Amino acid sequence: MLTTTNFLVVFDGLVVTVALPALQHSLGLGRVGMQWVMAAYTLPLGGMLLLGGRCGDRYGRRPVLITGFALFITGLLLAGLAPALWLLLPGRMLQGAGAALAVPTSFAIISAKPSPVERNRLFAAVAVAGGVGAAGGAVIGGVVTQGLGWRYVFLLSVPVALLAALLTPKVLDREPPASKIGGLDLPGVALSMAGLMMLVFAITNTETAGTVSFSTFGSLALSAVAFAGFILQQRRTADPLLHLGILRVPSFRTAVLAMPANEFAYQGSVFIGLLFFQQALGYSPLVAGLAFSPLGLVVLIGSSVANRLLRRYRWTVVASCAQFVSAVGLVLLALAGPGSAYMPHILPSMLILGLGTVVGAVSFNVAAGKDISPDDKGVGYGVFETAKYVAGVFAVAGLGSIAAARTSSAGATGHTAALTSGYQLAFAVAALTAVIGGVLVAVLGDAPGTGAGQSARSAGATDTCDTSASAHPPDHVNRGKQ
Repeated sequence: MLTTTNFLVVFDGLVVTVALPALQHSLGLGRVGMQWVMAAYTLPLGGMLLLGGRCGDRYGRRPVLITGFALFITGLLLAGLAPALWLLLPGRMLQGAGAALAVPTSFAIISAKPSPVERNRLFAAVAVAGGVGAAGGAVIGGVVTQGLGWRYVFLLSVPVALLAALLTPKVLDREPPASKIGGLDLPGVALSMAGLMMLVFAITNTETAGTVSFSTFGSLALSAVAFAGFILQQRRTADPLLHLGILRVPSFRTAVLAMPANEFAYQGSVFIGLLFFQQALGYSPLVAGLAFSPLGLVVLIGSSVANRLLRRYRWTVVASCAQFVSAVGLVLLALAGPGSAYMPHILPSMLILGLGTVVGAVSFNVAAGKDISPDDKGVGYGVFETAKYVAGVFAVAGLGSIAAARTSSAGATGHTAALTSGYQLAFAVAALTAVIGGVLVAVLGDAPGTGAGQSARSAGATDTCDTSASAHPPDHVNRGKQ
């Protein structure tokens, strides 16, 4: 059940993207309407991850996980049965809210497992679920949309989510809330949601309004004001939404700062890659989806590799090297052109990229919660998932803008050549981002004065993902709560 949340979020995101043209034609939506179909999901998801994690800490993770599934199912039904935009948008909003409750809560449940071996295995399974969702989303979305219609893109996910919701009480034991019972910091909730939603809106708004538009800068300014107010609120209140002390936990801080590079590389490569395959290489949408499927399927191997590596080496070593491997795959994609054949040129780069991103994802997922106090794991993963989500949104908007600008400037060379030039530059930027992420992990490390160059054996650790800090939070975490 804990892996189902990641599968549903990844799968739903891809199948809906594939179904958008059919949905637009069926409901007679314009460009603005299509933007709101996506924004109605992305804004609640991005804005409520922090709240979702804290709710799990405060009110119990099992009931919050079930509530998340219930909201997601309700949203799927409303969206699938919607006769017009007025019902489709609330359905998408409920999907986003449900995912925001379920994702950080499920990660917190995994991180709270006492056995490091079980934690690593479950996080690897989460990566597999996401990979399966990515591999199947693009292909199934195209097949279902063409064969049954866009409504079934939503409705076919209902049985999966419903089964997960029904089995959750049977699989997960009822446990008392990890954090002491108390009211939510409502001003903090409002400020965090406002800041995150404005930030996500500003990033996505660049695709249509441009980077220097008033709406984009205005949204960024409002986001900055809201975040400043949020930090002040967390410092002054006795029972904050987010204990700022967890930002001083080295492993958590490094994971939150470096992991966005991994997500940027993955999400950016999927978005740019699908466009590159169709517009530069001439693939059909279905063939493009099939061509990208190895990126998801390699997760099955990569998650097992990550699990084994994390048993032998510090997570910083594994995560840093994984970023460099991802960069190699992206560089190979940047070197591909209209004459590149799939088997000798494209496929190896996809396999290398997939291996690097999944090993990095598992490493960061494990590291983010290993040293956090048990009563802060939910909100900690809320912060972690928020950073990852914003990185993915920025990858799509940023790399899309870079590719478009390069294509426009190279227009005189011919349409296909100009498109290829734009996508090659986008892949190169994604590769550079992955390298920066690897360097960040190596420099920051996971303990004061400890970099990624120190292996678990030389550090005297018997398990790279289970330290005494996991059971006994560092003193600076507890001090941050006071």
